Amino acid sequence: MAPVPRQVDGRKRLAPTSTPPKPRGRPKSEPSTIVNVRFPVALLARLDRYLDRLEVQTGLKANRGMIARRALELFLETHESQSPR
Repeated sequence: MAPVPRQVDGRKRLAPTSTPPKPRGRPKSEPSTIVNVRFPVALLARLDRYLDRLEVQTGLKANRGMIARRALELFLETHESQSPR
């Protein structure tokens, strides 16, 4: 039987359950900011197909932002380690 909503201060709330609530908000990590980037639709389609394959192979969820961050990080590591000509 599902918990029955009850009125508290004019708002509906569910009766407490035995499971603790999941943490909300952004995880604590290094400071970050949002960067808007325009991508060609064909490139995003390729990225989405890759994400679908990755989810099937690993069973883990990933998103565009996670992949873009990691790709940029690897790109910079590769190019920063090369000596200028």
